[in-house]
Amino acid sequence: MNDWVTVLPGEAGVQKTAIALLAVADDPDHVRTQRGGTEFLVAPYVADRYNTAREPERRPRRRAKKEDDHGN
Repeated sequence: MNDWVTVLPGEAGVQKTAIALLAVADDPDHVRTQRGGTEFLVAPYVADRYNTAREPERRPRRRAKKEDDHGN
């Protein structure tokens, strides 16, 4: 694999980021550490899956029902 993507741990921290990356990788060899274990190099598909998994699920918003003039 020639193209690798750098992933920075952020708020989750190194350990939780490593667990999440390994969970979405088809092969553990597609997740590597660099800079003394503070950054990760991952296969492009791993980065895509990781980013998709981190995005909050978008739910449609419900509108509150309008009350009529009689307070119902």
